[in-house]
Amino acid sequence: MSHVLVASQVLLAVIFVVSAFSKLRSRTALRSFAATLGMLPGPARLPAAAATAAAEVAAAATMMVFPPIGLAVSGMLLIAFSLWIAVSLRGGRREPCQCFGASATPLGPVHLIRNGLLLLVVALGWATLMFPGDPVTVAGLALAVPVGLAAAALLIIFDDIADLFMEISGSS
Repeated sequence: MSHVLVASQVLLAVIFVVSAFSKLRSRTALRSFAATLGMLPGPARLPAAAATAAAEVAAAATMMVFPPIGLAVSGMLLIAFSLWIAVSLRGGRREPCQCFGASATPLGPVHLIRNGLLLLVVALGWATLMFPGDPVTVAGLALAVPVGLAAAALLIIFDDIADLFMEISGSS
């Protein structure tokens, strides 16, 4: 196991824990997320929202216990989320992205970019499993864990960061 794998595990686990918590923290939050699943028929939205949150919890839990399964589940979820976003955009649907809680930000290319970055982290994790480096050291953990946490925090607020740059460039 390498320090890069540890950072990847922390990053992906935090992303999925925060995302699941934002949906499961209350009935209102889950219903609010379900309402954004406009491509589904009304009766299917709430079960789909609950299943999404459950899959995110599973991805986070397996990421820390058995990284190969966690990386596989994370990759599949991110591909599914990206396909959902792409189909929504192609169909002209721009429901607010509630990936990390209540938001008025409509789905857009920035969400595909964020998911692409997360898929790169999954690929990096797989690469470290296939080509393990030196054993993990305490000093390496002291660096890998904060790096994973910081990167997760940046990706969680990625929409806001992108909005900031769009405002600066005048393309809002």
